[in-house]
Amino acid sequence: MLSRIADALYWLNRYFERTDALLRSLHINYALSLDKGEYAAQSWRLLADMYSTATDGRRIQLASDPLALVQHLIYDNTNGNAIRAMVIKARENARGAQDHITKEVWEQVNQVYHLINNPLLQQRMQRNDTLSVLEQLGTQLILFNGVTDSTMPRNMGWNFMTLGKFTERCMITLEFADRSFADTGYSLEHSHDVLYWRNLLFSLSGYELHLKTYRSSNYNRNVTDQVLFNKQFTRSASYCLDRIGFYLNKVIQNNQSDEANALLKQFGRLQSRVEYADFATLQEEGLQSYIRELRSGLLQFNLQFSQLFFSYA
Repeated sequence: MLSRIADALYWLNRYFERTDALLRSLHINYALSLDKGEYAAQSWRLLADMYSTATDGRRIQLASDPLALVQHLIYDNTNGNAIRAMVIKARENARGAQDHITKEVWEQVNQVYHLINNPLLQQRMQRNDTLSVLEQLGTQLILFNGVTDSTMPRNMGWNFMTLGKFTERCMITLEFADRSFADTGYSLEHSHDVLYWRNLLFSLSGYELHLKTYRSSNYNRNVTDQVLFNKQFTRSASYCLDRIGFYLNKVIQNNQSDEANALLKQFGRLQSRVEYADFATLQEEGLQSYIRELRSGLLQFNLQFSQLFFSYA
């Protein structure tokens, strides 16, 4: 497979995974903000800091106006992380690799592209129909994931697409966790109540699993275990790294170069930091240092991966 095709497929899924995560977070936060809960403003600040490229002052202003922030994160052309910008980039990558994706995947990419560029959609948001707009967009991203999973052949293109999806998913989980724990002082002992954590858990589609799995009232420790170590949670760092490792071996199996072997060893060291860690490790190293080391290691792995397979830094 040509490196430019692999690159396009990898980033097609990264952009759509990022879009899916942002849409879910916007939908959950907007719905919960209608309750005027204690932590509503805090959640909007987190989203503004994560997904807006605006100045600090502008992000603070947007965080105090949920509807303006939602429109900024979906449509603002000056925001490089806006959903419309990411969908456009994803479609460009899909077009460049059109011969390597199924007709159904290409049609679904176009469906999302035309929906996000439909002026009637933005008008509906201005008429206080924001929740239904977010639900409609989120449904299209769910359909993309379903169509991709059910129609794509399990070939090299699929391997690169899946690597892109789980790399982006792991980065988002670690970023969400880092910012959410920052407001708790990264404490594992002085627990916040479940209402503090529900925005994070809903945004990662893990709230129901959390209630069914954990019985302790120390929600800080419970959430830490779920987002870092729980292998049944499809957005935990552990699960994502397992999937990355599986597909990394598939794309490297016919490449016995020194660079490929070095990349495998680098990823193995990163994965072992989660696989063999426990709460004693977190207490010894500090939760903040641990999460940020994982993020740094994942970014470094992604850089080396890109240099090896896509021929760019």
